[in-house]
Amino acid sequence: MAPVVTQVVDPVSLGEGPHWHSEDNALYFISMNECGIDKFEPDTGKHVMAKLGRKVVEIEWAGDEKPPKFLRVVAEVDHENPKYILNDGKADPLGRLFVGTVGDDARPGTTKRGSLFRIDPDGTVSKLATGIQCSNGLCFDLKEKAFYYVDSFATTITRYDYDVATGNISNPTIAFSLEEQGLHGCPDGMTIDTDGNLWVAVFWGSCVLKIDPRKKKVLEKIDIPVPQVTSVTWGGPNLDILYVVTGCINFADRGMPDPPSGATYAVTGLNARGHPNLKVRLDY
Repeated sequence: MAPVVTQVVDPVSLGEGPHWHSEDNALYFISMNECGIDKFEPDTGKHVMAKLGRKVVEIEWAGDEKPPKFLRVVAEVDHENPKYILNDGKADPLGRLFVGTVGDDARPGTTKRGSLFRIDPDGTVSKLATGIQCSNGLCFDLKEKAFYYVDSFATTITRYDYDVATGNISNPTIAFSLEEQGLHGCPDGMTIDTDGNLWVAVFWGSCVLKIDPRKKKVLEKIDIPVPQVTSVTWGGPNLDILYVVTGCINFADRGMPDPPSGATYAVTGLNARGHPNLKVRLDY
């Protein structure tokens, strides 16, 4: 069965951070430029958005048209770089939040001042990596004791040894390089399946790549009908639907991409499934 790509949500300016909530049977994602959090219910087709700010905050939201209730700021990072933004984040198996930053002036081949942080359940913030051009996709593989991390502008996916007990990472090695493989575009958000293969959104590549990071090999290429593919996650009752979010950003050297750029897609027929999405834990 060939993969089937279906548009399920109308375009936003920049979709990011998709997260499947099994209890709600719903997809949550970020409308980054609108500072919004979106909820999509596949059973009903309903899509709603609530406005947020740009800090790591805890909110209470019913997932409807009513605005969320702000509870508190969980953490602030990169105090020395107040114009930097948080770009992508994900919980590890023990509920620690891994999140990275990107400079406001970042572009390929220039700044390397972004960082990767870990926010523990007690609120402690640790800086895990520096010299990042554009912090992006991340995922964990407990079987391989590995943490995978994307630096988009370097076009690389880095593998770290990962200690689930402490949340520490070490021994970075390049697991995959799009540039070295002669592939067009930048790696962006990613997820992992139950076989340990990475599913990587490719910005300016109009595709999602299925990659075996152990063999540094592309196993499959899923074409998406827009150029700015930003992130992916597994969802659906059986976690076998790949949800793909995209962007619609006007770049000076490329112009505004054509509609339906910024739409969200569901990809079925992949003969793969993911792990349940993990939740951040806060103990304070």
